[in-house]
Amino acid sequence: CLLPGSSQYLPSPHPRTNEKTMSAASQEDHESGSGLMDAEWQRQQQKTFTAWVNSHLRKVNAHVDDVQTDFSDGRKLISLLEIIGDAQLPKPGKGNMRIHKIQNVGIAFQFIKEKGVKLVSIAPEEIVDGNLKMILGMLWTLILRFEIQDISLDQMSAKDALLLWCQRKTEGYRNVKIDNFHMSWKDGLGFCALIHRHRPELIDFDKLRKDDPRTNWKTCLETADKHLDIPPMLDADDMINCVKPDERSVMTYVVMFYKAFATSNKAEVAAKKIATVLQTNREHERLIQEYETMASNLLAWIASVIERMNNRFPLDSVQLCQQQLQEWTRFRAEDYPPKLNEKGELENHYSSLQTKLRLSGRPAYVPSEGKLISDINAAWGSLEAAEAANKEWILAELKRNQIIEMKAEKFSLRASAHEAWTGGKDEALRTEDYLRENLGGVVALKKKHEAFQSDLAAHETRVHEIGALANELDELKYNQAATINDRYAAIFDQWNALIALTKERENKLLQREAELVRLDELRVEFAKLVAPFMNWAEASRSALGDNYICDTEADAAELVVAQDAFKASLAEKQAEYDSLRALIDQISAIDPAENPYSHHSTQAFENAWAELQAAVASRDAQLSAEAERQAQREQLRRDWAQRAASVQAAIKEKHEAVQKVLQSADSSTMENQIVALQAIEGEVADFKPNFDALETLNQQVQDALIFENSHTTITIADLRGLFHQLASGIKRSITELNNSILTRDAKHLSEEQLKEIRDSFKHFDKDGSGKLEHREFRSCLIACGYDIPQVQEPGNDKEFERVLARCDPNGDGVVSLEEYIAFMAEEAADAETSEQLLDAFRVLAGDKPYVTADQLRKDLAPELAEYCIQNMSPYEGGPAGALDFSSFASALYGETDL
Repeated sequence: CLLPGSSQYLPSPHPRTNEKTMSAASQEDHESGSGLMDAEWQRQQQKTFTAWVNSHLRKVNAHVDDVQTDFSDGRKLISLLEIIGDAQLPKPGKGNMRIHKIQNVGIAFQFIKEKGVKLVSIAPEEIVDGNLKMILGMLWTLILRFEIQDISLDQMSAKDALLLWCQRKTEGYRNVKIDNFHMSWKDGLGFCALIHRHRPELIDFDKLRKDDPRTNWKTCLETADKHLDIPPMLDADDMINCVKPDERSVMTYVVMFYKAFATSNKAEVAAKKIATVLQTNREHERLIQEYETMASNLLAWIASVIERMNNRFPLDSVQLCQQQLQEWTRFRAEDYPPKLNEKGELENHYSSLQTKLRLSGRPAYVPSEGKLISDINAAWGSLEAAEAANKEWILAELKRNQIIEMKAEKFSLRASAHEAWTGGKDEALRTEDYLRENLGGVVALKKKHEAFQSDLAAHETRVHEIGALANELDELKYNQAATINDRYAAIFDQWNALIALTKERENKLLQREAELVRLDELRVEFAKLVAPFMNWAEASRSALGDNYICDTEADAAELVVAQDAFKASLAEKQAEYDSLRALIDQISAIDPAENPYSHHSTQAFENAWAELQAAVASRDAQLSAEAERQAQREQLRRDWAQRAASVQAAIKEKHEAVQKVLQSADSSTMENQIVALQAIEGEVADFKPNFDALETLNQQVQDALIFENSHTTITIADLRGLFHQLASGIKRSITELNNSILTRDAKHLSEEQLKEIRDSFKHFDKDGSGKLEHREFRSCLIACGYDIPQVQEPGNDKEFERVLARCDPNGDGVVSLEEYIAFMAEEAADAETSEQLLDAFRVLAGDKPYVTADQLRKDLAPELAEYCIQNMSPYEGGPAGALDFSSFASALYGETDL
């Protein structure tokens, strides 16, 4: 910051006598010789200058009540200078301390100095401290510089020129004689004469009298304020009652009338030209708004779909996964195709809009941020990615839940069987029944306990299997994992308790064994052999009832191989069963009573073997049915692969037919090419039932839950994309040809000229992409005779950059055929320019640099006049209500922003 009072802000304390200073202006106005204004003049100036300041500040919705105090912080003074000086000053400081206020006023003084005006003996501190004399002197200097200085007539001074203008305008009016800027204006008739000269319909001058000055002033002030937008700057009582009115106040008010009146103009001719341009521009704005709305709606839909696809809530069942998969399939079949067509319509709308803008000489339309065609395509790509990821997630969740349900059921069966087996075992182990038995009974109890220990050891593997299942369900994030873990913890704790009780009972029985020895070897042998056999039989029967996951014929074959291997092992178990059956017969021959040492009865042993045989037969039938189901699913895969390949070939054939039409030399006119393309478009429409049949087959594949196919990589999504690409490509080609015809006819190009333009484009389009990179476009321009360097040269490439700005307004790095044709057509024909529109507005405004709302409403249709008023900026430095038509015309032709 610069310190207040520095040389940058303060004038020299000893000015030279030949400098233009404020005191010189004071000497011009006051004849007292002392340089001091009397109190009456000061009061008049304070009122007038306050009104003058507010007439400008109201343009920025600002206002001052007292110039002595309201300029003290410098902010409103800076705003005033920005308005009357048509300039942007440095931003004032926000602080409210004295140092900050002085700095702000210093910014204003620096601007005044740069405008060639010197303020003698006025420092920023004078304004901050509210020195009214200095503030009024400063304001008078600003009025001289920005309001009066530019008035000139016959090489007179500004003051003399203004006086002469008043004399000429009031000449011939009764009782009006203008000789100065004080006494000649006391009765108010001079201002009434000025108004009547320019707007006779506003005042009946013949009714005014010199001896009624109060009525004269009332008429003058109210008429100027209401009809000429000139606020009251003089007080009627002051003017009537003072001995000599203040000259500066009168000149300030007079100059407002000088600037308010302008010459008439030839508005009617200009209005027609403006109306034509405005109608065209309004149509363009409507098309642009349609594009913006269509793009916004499509982008909003894409965003909502992506958000929905990315919403990964927990899928805790196979049924819920299948519901999500059905919803995904419905989206692809019902929601996706209409939006894909909407995207194609948006692209065609954009292409047609750009063509119309070029034909009317307007710049290319650049959509608002995020709504370029490339942005739409990028968003669509994100939609495709989100959709694919969503499907992949659903399939993964489906497989996970299938495994979870299988293992949860297996865990429940294993746990229930174990809990049933352990039920009551702890109470039996705690009983002291051996104390009531004789030797034979104790021996029997000991042998029974040994059999239990064997059974307990056999069950240990099943406990570990139950624990492994619980861990697997936990890793798979089963929603009931906590319940599973709690149940396994209870089984494990109970198991450890049984082991401890078993060991304790064994020790007690061993203590009694010395006293009680009697053992039936045969029954003990059977009890030892039957327990593991029964455990094996129960485990095998349970395994034969387990669920399985089968997706292909190979999976079914693998299950059959495992079943055959198990049946092959039954021969060994058959021999073990026969051996135990013989042992039972021996025991029965000695004593038919049940074996007291075994927990398994003869009937239970025989039932276990019979149930195992039945389970094997049931498993064989189940696997046979599964193999047949997998064969049917494999046939669906083959049918899909064959028919998908056929449809793909048909689509490719139509693509080649389209390219042949577009590249064929036999198509003498673009109209013929359009006819040929429309014929192919009809064939594509006729082919649609074949594609619908394929959709039906795809639905059958989806219903069969087939998600992989080893016979082909073609998916329905691929074919939908190819089919849409074919249909939209035909529409796009027809649209481009129509736009080329429109360009040809609008620019009066012959068929030969248009063919020459297209041939030159295709010559440099080496890859046949329909677009020229900047390097290819440069070579093409050189071949057409443009004087540009062969390679880019920094600082010497202005001509290429000028052409590129017209052909590639979006900056996407390529020039399309349509853009190239429009450019070459514009080069061959004249287009409307902003200068032509400016000439029309100048006529409408009577060669003034601005136009008023009344003039527009007078000469234009009502809706066009309001359109101009709403879009034109205020004319800086002009009277209230002045509109800037120059910036408006530039905006219409893309030279500035509207």
